[in-house]
Amino acid sequence: MKRILSIVVFFCILATGYSQSQRLVLLEEFTSSTCGPCAGVNPTFHTWQLQNPDKFTSIYYHVNWPATGDPMNLANPQENGARVNYYGVTYVPESNLDGNYYNGSASSWTMTTVNNRYAMPSPVSVQVKHWLSAAQDSVYSTLLVTCTQDFTGTLVAHNVIIEKWIHFNSAPGSNGEKDFYNVMKKMLPGSSGTPMPSSMVTGDYVLLEGSWKFGTVYDKTQIASVGFVQNKNTKEIFNTANSSTNALVLPYNTDLQVLNILNVPAKTCKNKVSPIVKVRNNGNNLITSMTIKYSINNGAVNTFTWNGSLGSMEKANISLPEYPFDILPTNDLIVYTTSPNSVNDDYPKNDSLHFTFLNSPISTNEVKLIMRTDNAPQDISWDVKNSLGVAVANSAPYTLSNTLSTEFITLPKADCYTFTIYDAGGNGICCTNGTGVYEISSNGVIFKQGGQFGSSESSEFWMEAPVAVIEQPGTISLNIYPNPITGTAKVSFSLQGNSEVSLNLLTALGQPVSSKSLGILGAGSHETALDATNLTPGVYILQMKTESGVYSRKVSIIR
Repeated sequence: MKRILSIVVFFCILATGYSQSQRLVLLEEFTSSTCGPCAGVNPTFHTWQLQNPDKFTSIYYHVNWPATGDPMNLANPQENGARVNYYGVTYVPESNLDGNYYNGSASSWTMTTVNNRYAMPSPVSVQVKHWLSAAQDSVYSTLLVTCTQDFTGTLVAHNVIIEKWIHFNSAPGSNGEKDFYNVMKKMLPGSSGTPMPSSMVTGDYVLLEGSWKFGTVYDKTQIASVGFVQNKNTKEIFNTANSSTNALVLPYNTDLQVLNILNVPAKTCKNKVSPIVKVRNNGNNLITSMTIKYSINNGAVNTFTWNGSLGSMEKANISLPEYPFDILPTNDLIVYTTSPNSVNDDYPKNDSLHFTFLNSPISTNEVKLIMRTDNAPQDISWDVKNSLGVAVANSAPYTLSNTLSTEFITLPKADCYTFTIYDAGGNGICCTNGTGVYEISSNGVIFKQGGQFGSSESSEFWMEAPVAVIEQPGTISLNIYPNPITGTAKVSFSLQGNSEVSLNLLTALGQPVSSKSLGILGAGSHETALDATNLTPGVYILQMKTESGVYSRKVSIIR
């Protein structure tokens, strides 16, 4: 299964009205409350920044040397350390201006250095917005990078949560500093940032959303973020921006993006799905209507019309009508939006999304379930249902916490089955209430394993009896659509020459079910119907006999 990351959007079109952007220089300062020289240069840099807010900004990374115990390092040693390693920092204070424009002693650069870099136009513009949650326990930050001149490179976008001012009544370290500025708190989603396209043309953009639930924060009113774009290999920073609480000015007025496709399993043995598409309004205008189109394996295109109200940067989960299809080993679902507000989308190349899913794995008549409960076992239960939605096995809520158990589930007959694990607490079995985990498998093949989910998680699998007749493609085309079958299917085939043809339907064990003579047919393509309305769900063999040989296909019947 492939999903395209729901928090990043980028596509390439040629746009007009753009030019190179004004640069804001980024100082990344490496410091420590135990570093004597740091106490001498940091106040100077802060004064320069206050005097030149339109020319440069800063992020301060705190290290655990020359002595340990810096509280700002202890709050996030991993990401501070990752940035130290990225630049190869070996002493403090060390200054890095725009990544590779200046690297070295904090005492060897001046505002002239900043002015010279500031005078160099940037090929991207950057905007950042931040806001606190209603509970005041988290910060949300959205980063927008817009290309204003074509460029290429191994690019990474960073969104860094900072605390703009931390004051201690008593110095927390040995150097006497009590005031610390633009201290790095968290890098979203982590120290590696988010990869961007290797090339961008004018009008392309990257839109990132992230959040952080507060760890060590001294004053929530001082929380903000700094966003920047960096060439991962050369370390050059293209541009940066300080966050504000104002709405972003988005590149386009009418712009819908398909963010994600939900409610489609990674592996399925059912021949129908009811997708839920997650869309976001990436434009400045309110969206009140859109058309959504979708198809599987280049089949018929379904069209759905949505009406509602979707403000700028708002999202909606839209349920689409059921789509029947013929299951292939690998299946491709494409969903795309058109005609927002009955007009053309200003940025159409982010309107579509592909979702690839597979045919379900095959089990024997015995399925193995390994379960390790968490600290709330009473919330955990599971069931196995057949293609009719009837439970063939289930469990009562568990009673023992942090306990490992193995269970074997016997399946009654060949069919498509769905295993579902439930958590009444709505937080899965890992990791809110301990480290629970489960694994479901058959004959050594693992169907699903994990523990991080919400209220429930499902996986599908086939149980097939031994097949007495082997599929033989040969030189004659034989196809059944749809397959699995819920009622009537279309059987199509082609002949190389005149031949008497008959169709036989067999059980998976090779027992005859029905027979149909088609008489003598000529060369070319032919089509007939297979009525499975009154047949028991399960796996069958459709066998076609011709004068040149016998050809067969597996057929699955579900309800």
